Amino acid sequence: MPDSPVDVQTIARRLSSLEEQIQELQDLLFSQISPSSPETETEHPYVTRVETILRGEPIVKGTRTPVRAVAEHWKFGDAPEEIARKLPHLQLKQIFDALSYYDDHREEIEHYITQNRVPVDD
Repeated sequence: MPDSPVDVQTIARRLSSLEEQIQELQDLLFSQISPSSPETETEHPYVTRVETILRGEPIVKGTRTPVRAVAEHWKFGDAPEEIARKLPHLQLKQIFDALSYYDDHREEIEHYITQNRVPVDD
């Protein structure tokens, strides 16, 4: 016996229900990934601090990428354009600002680099 046809109204109701469920999931996801503590602005437009992200370490605004990650690429000899290829979620303006922040706060960022260094076995 062939399956009975599903009417258009039933399909529309199911789609509407799915859309509502998707919206609820998106809202839940956003509430989980958005910072629950306010940002602390810096003098750099693309660098901020959020206490719940890396315990307030300076990050590129709108990301979880620490300034130290950009600085480490720079220290390894990568040009800003190469850093953008390796960290494709960042725009050049964000990379240049992170490098400027590093230059203005070198001691602080070097501390974070040292603190997060992975030991190498000999």
